[in-house]
Amino acid sequence: MKQRIWLVARGFIPLLAVLAALIGVPALLAWLIGGGPFGWLHLLIGVGVAAGLIIIGGLILGWALGKRLKGD
Repeated sequence: MKQRIWLVARGFIPLLAVLAALIGVPALLAWLIGGGPFGWLHLLIGVGVAAGLIIIGGLILGWALGKRLKGD
């Protein structure tokens, strides 16, 4: 049981770090550009950019896999 928890943690913690970076970096950039106190608007911009990057990455991956499976 301990090994399974460690295995899940080993996969889950890096994914959380990547998600935090995907949201945090655009939010901090929006805060630096816009100035003022860090607020919900900056966080929403970070979440929007992260969602866009995930969607674009998924579409590119789907296109590449489809092309690979068709044999083009």
